[in-house]
Amino acid sequence: MAKTKGRGWHGDPEGHRKAGQKGGLATARSHDATFYSKIGSKGGKASTGNFKNDPERARIAGRKGGRA
Repeated sequence: MAKTKGRGWHGDPEGHRKAGQKGGLATARSHDATFYSKIGSKGGKASTGNFKNDPERARIAGRKGGRA
């Protein structure tokens, strides 16, 4: 492994990919298909939306940025 910082998994993006893939396969073996639909749904509901859907939120954020 390379000793550089800030790139992938301690400089080894291929090793990072393999480790993530092993974790995903282990999770797939221990959970059924509904597990993934539940966590995906939970993640979608956790989102607070975006500025297009909430212009008041955009106005407040713009004001904060202008002050900074």
